[in-house]
Amino acid sequence: MTSGHGKRLFFALWPGDEVRHALFHWQTHNLSASVRWQHRADLHMTLHFLGQVDDDRLPVLKSLAADVVPAPFSVVIDRIGHWPKARVLWAGPTSVPGSLLDLHAQLETGLRQNGFEIDARSYRPHLTLARHVDDDEGLRPLMPLTWPVRKLALVESRTGDAPHYHPIAHWPLD
Repeated sequence: MTSGHGKRLFFALWPGDEVRHALFHWQTHNLSASVRWQHRADLHMTLHFLGQVDDDRLPVLKSLAADVVPAPFSVVIDRIGHWPKARVLWAGPTSVPGSLLDLHAQLETGLRQNGFEIDARSYRPHLTLARHVDDDEGLRPLMPLTWPVRKLALVESRTGDAPHYHPIAHWPLD
């Protein structure tokens, strides 16, 4: 039986202030007012988007996350990309660390075992920087940024005023 109340949820890696500041600095020096910037507090790297989840399923998600927390690792964010169809500008790694792929796969296995639907597209780790972007011409490259990943988060997506994303639980990597 479900409670009937739910939240739009996703698992994500949640950067610290230093990474947020560096990406915000890039945004302020490269993006025009005509695009929709991702709010600095909303910058994250999605692992799995879950969609609408009933509140009574939260303990399952929290238990799953606690079981898969890896040792700390780092990701080098060193490229700017653009998905024209989605009109999304993003930052991401040229080389994806095995620890990140392992975490993504372990979460996927646990989510499937617990009856959650998984996005069929291949995983492309990134942090969304802006939406409504028509091209990436003339944008300066991103100076390589080493992100020491220290936190896995279960995040709620809320509509309305920014920031839109609110971590409701997190697990330190240690």
